[in-house]
Amino acid sequence: MKFPAIASQPYPWPYDGAFDATDSALIIIDMQTDFCGIGGYVDRMGYDLSLTRAPIEPIRRVLQAARKHGLHVIHTREGHRPDLSDLPANKLWRSRRMGAGIGDPGPSGRILVRGEPGWEIIAELAPHPGEIVIDKPGKGSFCATDLELILRTRGITHLMLAGITTDVCVHTTMREANDRGFECLLLADCCGATDHGNHLAALKMVTMQGGGVRHRGARRGTAVGPDVHSMRMITIEADPDAVAIDLDRTAVVIIDMQRDFLERGGFGEALGNDVAQLTRAIGPCKALLAGARAHGIMVIHTREGHRPDMSDAPKSKVERGLPSLRIGEPGPMGRILIRGEPGHDIVPELYPLPGEPVIDKPGKGAFYATDLQTILVNRAIESMIVCGVTTEVCVHTTVREANDRGYRCVVPADCCGSYFPEFQEAGLRMISAQGGIFGWVCDSRRILDALG
Repeated sequence: MKFPAIASQPYPWPYDGAFDATDSALIIIDMQTDFCGIGGYVDRMGYDLSLTRAPIEPIRRVLQAARKHGLHVIHTREGHRPDLSDLPANKLWRSRRMGAGIGDPGPSGRILVRGEPGWEIIAELAPHPGEIVIDKPGKGSFCATDLELILRTRGITHLMLAGITTDVCVHTTMREANDRGFECLLLADCCGATDHGNHLAALKMVTMQGGGVRHRGARRGTAVGPDVHSMRMITIEADPDAVAIDLDRTAVVIIDMQRDFLERGGFGEALGNDVAQLTRAIGPCKALLAGARAHGIMVIHTREGHRPDMSDAPKSKVERGLPSLRIGEPGPMGRILIRGEPGHDIVPELYPLPGEPVIDKPGKGAFYATDLQTILVNRAIESMIVCGVTTEVCVHTTVREANDRGYRCVVPADCCGSYFPEFQEAGLRMISAQGGIFGWVCDSRRILDALG
């Protein structure tokens, strides 16, 4: 049975005009006692539960309709193995400093541990027999789970997303799905966050640039404190607190500082954006890059772009562009976002030196469909200093992916940029919120001062 397109922003969903119960799924993310119940993880951290409980009734109504019309229904639960073997050390450390250590006893059992009462989905939205439940150790629903395999096997291409929290687990899952070519619809009233401002900012982000986000080897970290194995430790003053990193196990990752995004006449400006909002990050990036090279810190560059035959460009991503500005179409700097074209290259001021890896990625995140994880593991990297553009899209997606894999991330604010200043601010705030849920934010001068 075909259903007509749904009125939504920035265009009626889905992009191809209609959806079918057989190819569509409602994904309800982390509606667990630990996140929206009394005595759970969020409650223990002191947040207003009314914000995370607000979506319960809207979700219940949508869930009832989805079941009636035969849509696939998938639930997710964030939680860890009882022995905490899948819990990155930095995530454990952050939870303890907020007074709700993962694995510690609480009113609803051990906090965020699989099998405990707090980990269970609330009774109002409990799964029916036959509905899939995805147990995930991170924020994103694709990392270290079989969600993608299930979606591909069932021929599901269209996703409706609901749940909590909007700016963390829902957004991370949507970003992962977007990079994999799924057509996503975020149900605004079916989501909630511990900070209402972050909820609103997250909703707005997914609709910008034509819906760029919307259709847009788990690795155990080490303790955040000093590490005795190295003499090259520095401490960076950052938000929410100081962070110690080992220079021998750190990489500076510069995201998508490409001509198509930063230079006049490129793809970004052709979309009507003010590239000056991004170019101001070039100077601080250049200074940080020089400092990293002088101290022997690993440097990695990324470029977003597709193969010339566009075999790695999801149809949904291509169709979202304006007819004359779609990926692969001719532009002032060659074919838009195509590898090997002039616009795809990194700006001269930040050009890679011989020996510095360049990651060519087809999506927003730097881990998806690339060998970045392999490079980091082979070099025993534990910490990432992440710079680049745009803050709320490719930088944020990469930081979220890194966080779920156990890497600690430091984001120098002045080395990042967004076409939309309010998203720059909101994106940075989300990273350091809740005691640094995704990492640390600082000015690049703090890093250079720590390097001496």
